[in-house]
Amino acid sequence: MKNFVWFLVLGLGISACQAAPTAYITNQGEHTVSVIHTKNHTVLATINVDKAPVGVAVSKALYRAFVTNVESQNISVINTKNNQVVDSIPTDSSPVGIAISPDHATLYVADWYSDKILAIDTHHYNKKREAMVSAAPAGLVVSPDSKTLYVATRDSNQIVVLNTQDLRIQARITVGKHPFGLALSQNGAYLYSVNVYSNTVSVIDTKTQLVVQTIKVGEHPYCATINADNTKLYVTNTQDDSVSVINLKTNQVVATIEVGMTPEGISFDLENQQVLVANWGTNDVSVIDANTNKVTSTIKTGDKSRAFGQFILQ
Repeated sequence: MKNFVWFLVLGLGISACQAAPTAYITNQGEHTVSVIHTKNHTVLATINVDKAPVGVAVSKALYRAFVTNVESQNISVINTKNNQVVDSIPTDSSPVGIAISPDHATLYVADWYSDKILAIDTHHYNKKREAMVSAAPAGLVVSPDSKTLYVATRDSNQIVVLNTQDLRIQARITVGKHPFGLALSQNGAYLYSVNVYSNTVSVIDTKTQLVVQTIKVGEHPYCATINADNTKLYVTNTQDDSVSVINLKTNQVVATIEVGMTPEGISFDLENQQVLVANWGTNDVSVIDANTNKVTSTIKTGDKSRAFGQFILQ
């Protein structure tokens, strides 16, 4: 009887661990991914992947985390139940940005040097489509209905809009200099382009496909994330080691939060109402309380933490 109880407790512990909210942080300098428990701020696992992991996209429905490895030209597929690499998808290119459609059917990958986008069937990795966009595609985001793909093309200073059914280009929207990260409001009404060299965020009305406002942020902004009720946008500023908090009702910066050195990837943790920031320069993750705008914890990760994409499994 005692053995039965022990195994029951052990089994419940394993299930709880699998169900825990987790963040997948790519460490480009050491070819690993740190798995973080977002509630207690501990590293649960360190996963070896291929060379120079950059981007990450996660799917709770598929129990998968997809990681772009820019130097080995492939995508590592991680089973989020046991945090093991279970597959590798060759791209024959230099994958950087990555996003998964809300219907979990398609994985979109930005090929940095070939100026194209790959669309990969999440159930059949050998089924791939591609489309040429513009120079140096980086950040990707997909509309809530999975019908539209937005691509930041850094060296053309444009956002390229594609129909996901046929990957045809629907529009090219001129923004600031060197757009990199993208964020989309929960209802898909507004797209936010983070412009590295302009030190700005372009606000785009997705219906009219026009820039309706430009917001000044910090030095060399990189990535952005939005809270659950579309009231705040958080932007990493790589050259002044900070995060700008923007009130989306007024499109004004209302706070600037000091984090680690060279913050890059950023995601909003819905369950715990906090923001996680991957700091390239200090090899760690800053945790920001979304209610107070204060850093509550710093989690040591790996060399050159980047986490470009939506990295929280939720």
